[in-house]
Amino acid sequence: VFISYSWSSDEHKDFVRSIADRLINDHIDVVIDQYDLKPGNDGYAFMESMVSDPSITHVLVFCDKAYASKANNGNKGSKHSSGVGTETQIISPEVYTDVSQTKFIPVVCEFDENGNAYLPTYLKGRIYINFSTDQAVAQEWEGLIRLIYDRPAHVKPALGSPPSFLIDDSSDTNLASIEA
Repeated sequence: VFISYSWSSDEHKDFVRSIADRLINDHIDVVIDQYDLKPGNDGYAFMESMVSDPSITHVLVFCDKAYASKANNGNKGSKHSSGVGTETQIISPEVYTDVSQTKFIPVVCEFDENGNAYLPTYLKGRIYINFSTDQAVAQEWEGLIRLIYDRPAHVKPALGSPPSFLIDDSSDTNLASIEA
């Protein structure tokens, strides 16, 4: 799992790191800049490799007001893009071109005054994990872990047989079309 987030504040960085630590404790290999990006490394190459690396099965995108703003504005007018801006340039085409993608998981850390999640445009409409409060984290933790491990709480049962009353009436109907 790679964690993408904005350096909104020291408190937010600490929160994201605490989630990374908890994931690691649950036997999930986590890549996060706070542990894996060292002085002398190329930060942009690091981000690009993490988003496109096939061994990274999930990218948790921690969304707050700052992340959504940086992703949506792309630091227009800035000589250098922010880390979020760079990741957005890499992630958004993958999200837009693969509607069914499950690699990029929005994790909402903040809502606006109207109760709307702060999400970058490219993630709007996606189902998200709510980590906006300690209570929300407690409620949604198991679901996140199940998603990462691909072990859903509810598994769709196998397709059963057609009801017997349809089979009994098969003299007028082609049974093969019913079983299709």
